Amino acid sequence: QVSVINTVDTSHEDMIHDAQMDYYGTRLATCSSDRTVKIFDVRNGGQILVADLRGHEGPVWQVAWAHPMFGNILASCSYDRKVIIWKEENGSWDKMYEYTGHESSGGFDTS
Repeated sequence: QVSVINTVDTSHEDMIHDAQMDYYGTRLATCSSDRTVKIFDVRNGGQILVADLRGHEGPVWQVAWAHPMFGNILASCSYDRKVIIWKEENGSWDKMYEYTGHESSGGFDTS
């Protein structure tokens, strides 16, 4: 049997497609059909919305954290055929890179 340890109220306005914890298990990134990516601090059983990232023009399918040796970096991919790399600097999340030429909107190949 599996028990619920904690829940997170994401306040997304549509279906959530992916949720990924960072390397340390202290931040949670979620993405949704509402075209947003949200990042939460989830330490000590609480939740604090750290960032509400907007840059996609379609449902966001998947998010993936970079290894912390590269800093606080998150990738997101969307039905709009964009991959956006987000970076946190001095407490603010901004687009670091945007790629608009990928052929598939199905997500990252993590194999």
